[in-house]
Amino acid sequence: MPISFAPLRAYLKENGISYYYLSNQGIDAQTLQRIRHDRPITTVTLGKLCEILHCQPGDLLFYTEESEE
Repeated sequence: MPISFAPLRAYLKENGISYYYLSNQGIDAQTLQRIRHDRPITTVTLGKLCEILHCQPGDLLFYTEESEE
């Protein structure tokens, strides 16, 4: 998957924010599982995360070119 949520996971770890906290803020458990495994999420969810964490989308994800094998 060319989109990675590694920056989000790092942000959560650095700031001591748990997935449980995000769940209590209205982020669905299945969505959190998708984030853990770099699976797609909706822009609505991305907006909610930005609101909860007071950040911009670029702070939560990055794009990488998929290698052609």
